[in-house]
Formats: sequence, C-alpha cells, structure tokens
Amino acid sequence: MMQDRVRRQDRKRQLLQIALELFATKGFENTKISDIVAKAEVSQGTFYWHFESKEAICLEMLEAGRVQILEAIQIGYRTTKVDVQDSVVSSMSIFEHIFKFAEENPFLMQIILKGIHSQPTLQTKVDAIKTDMEAAFANNIKQAKELHMTNERINPEMQAVFVMSLLEGVLSRWLFKSSSSSQVLQHHSLQEIIEETVKFEFFGIFGV
Repeated sequence: MMQDRVRRQDRKRQLLQIALELFATKGFENTKISDIVAKAEVSQGTFYWHFESKEAICLEMLEAGRVQILEAIQIGYRTTKVDVQDSVVSSMSIFEHIFKFAEENPFLMQIILKGIHSQPTLQTKVDAIKTDMEAAFANNIKQAKELHMTNERINPEMQAVFVMSLLEGVLSRWLFKSSSSSQVLQHHSLQEIIEETVKFEFFGIFGV
C-alpha cells in the first residue's frame, strides 16, 4: 500500500516535470497531453488519474512555485531591529534562495517571468504570483520601517516595485541569455551576481 502511494507520487512528479519542460520549450498551446504521456511513457489514463486537464497541471506547478518563492521572501521579515549589514545578509539569503530556485527550476521561472498571455486563466495565476511576491517584499520593507531600520519617508509599496523590477530584470537576463547584458552576467558566478544585485538594492550606483 505504501509502495503504491510512493509510486503514484513519483509518477505525478514525473508528469509535472515533463509538462513543465514542454510548456516552456514548446509553448502551452503547442503541447498536447499526448506529448506529455509519450515522453513519460505512460497512458493518457495515468495522466487523467492525477490531473483533470492540461490547464490543471500547469496551475498546480505554478502554485507549488508560488509557495516556495514566498517562503524565500519571508526570510527577510524581521521581528527585531538589526543594523544595515545584517539586513544586507538577510536580503542576500532571499536572493540566493530565489536564484537557486530559478537555477533548479528554469522552465517554471521562464513561465512565471514571460507569462502565458494566450491563456487568461493561467496568465491570471502568473500575475497573482508576481503580485504576491511584490506584496511580500512590501511587507518586509514595511516591517523594517516600523522597526526604524529605514528612512521614515520611504514608501514600502513603491520600494517593493523597485525590488521586483530589479529581481525580474536580472533573473530574466541571467536565465535566458538573450541580450548583450546577459553576456556580461555569464562572466560572473551566480554568487557574484547575487552579491552585486543586493549591493545595488541597498546602495545603488554610487554605493552610498
């Protein structure tokens, strides 16, 4: 009984991983359930045992990604006041988790960053993930402000927009390698990219 449950869970994970790869490389519209089951070497009946539809499997993988990303951002929520250096270390940890998640799940991040604009239900989910990320960053910043760790005049919601824009921009260029700026990033290790991104988040161009 336990072995059967483990096999079903393994099969479900396999279908999710294959579907994710096909959605990202072929596009959601061009991927058929028959493509997914063929690559997984299972029957369509096995697919429908786990998922109601192609849309359902995509929504499930997006939700799983949302949970993991928000857990990473939550690392930066402070309950006590700390100095700037500790804040930098905390932010570094957030970005490390998100970048490493992106490195381990490039196809999922491609969907989240580029969207699925031809599918309203799925695009609504993608937009909600970004909104939740932005809200989580704003919550961290608002808490830091209440602890008197930031300038009293800052707007947490606006700062969260800036952080999200920075994160999306660097992640996209690093993952997709499709522009001249991407070539610059390829000459640096992931850790160096994270460190420079966080330094820019805190200190800007002039390092002050």
